[in-house]
Amino acid sequence: MSAHLVARVGDERYAFALASVAEALDAPTLHDPPLRPDGMLGTLRHRGRTLDVWDGARVFGVRRAPGGATALVFQWSERPLAVVVDDALDVVEIAPDALRTPPAGTDAAGLLDGVVRDARGVVSVVNVEALGKRLVSWSARSAG
Repeated sequence: MSAHLVARVGDERYAFALASVAEALDAPTLHDPPLRPDGMLGTLRHRGRTLDVWDGARVFGVRRAPGGATALVFQWSERPLAVVVDDALDVVEIAPDALRTPPAGTDAAGLLDGVVRDARGVVSVVNVEALGKRLVSWSARSAG
């Protein structure tokens, strides 16, 4: 079993390994850098560092709900990064044998380790390493 933080983006729920989540920041103050890549909402200062902040709706291809936002700060292997979600919901334990293959066509970007089902439906379990690589590739495409 491993602990995961479940977050909501629009009507979808995503689980992130708790060991990868440094912090969840409610209503983060974002700064607007010039020439930011598609999908980047801005930057934020976190513990003395400037972090790129990405739109979870764009990352996962869903529509965000209007209203509040929470920035999840990840300790990705290469550098910290943040993704804005609608809300951080809960911490849950997920057994490796509970993971199922995502339905066909739902993970074209290869961001998921799998999906799990709970009393409220399906939760997509995100591979934070794959997420970080995708966001770095977005940055590289806009820089080149």
